[in-house]
Amino acid sequence: MESYLLAAVIISGIALLMNACASIGIFLSVRKLQRDVAPLIPDVKATLMQAQTTLADTARDVREVTDRAKDVLHSAQVQIDYFDQAKGEMITHLKVQSERVELVLDDVLSRVQETVSVISGTVLRPVREVSGIVSGVKAAVQALLLGRRPTVDRATHDDEMFI
Repeated sequence: MESYLLAAVIISGIALLMNACASIGIFLSVRKLQRDVAPLIPDVKATLMQAQTTLADTARDVREVTDRAKDVLHSAQVQIDYFDQAKGEMITHLKVQSERVELVLDDVLSRVQETVSVISGTVLRPVREVSGIVSGVKAAVQALLLGRRPTVDRATHDDEMFI
C-alpha cells in the first residue's frame, strides 16, 4: 500500500511540476504579448478618441438633418393641404360656372329656336304664299295667252311635278 501511496505522491508531484511549467509558459507568453501590445495602446486610444468625436459629430448632424427633414415634411404637408383646399374651391367654382354656362346655353338655344319659328312664321310662310300666288298668276297668264296646255316635251319643271 505504501507503494501505491508513493506512486500517487510521485504522480501528483509530476502533475504539479507540469502545471508549474505550463504556468511559466503562459506567464512568458502574456509578457511577450504585453510587450507587443504596449506600443499600440496610445494609437488605439487616439483612434478611439477620434471615433468617439466622429460619432458625436455624426449624431449631431443626424439630429440636424432629422430636424430639417421634419420641417420640410411639415412645410410640404401644409402646401399639400393648401393645394387640396384650393382644388376643392376650384372644383366647386367650376361646377357653378358649368351650371351657369349650361343655363345660358339652354336659354340661347331656346331663343334661337323661338327666333327660327318666328322667322318661319312671319317671313317664310308669306314668301311661300306669295310664291304660290305668283305661280298661280303665271299659270293663269300662260293659259290665257297660249290658250292650250303645253305638250309633254314642252313641260316645265313645275309642270313635271304635277304630271
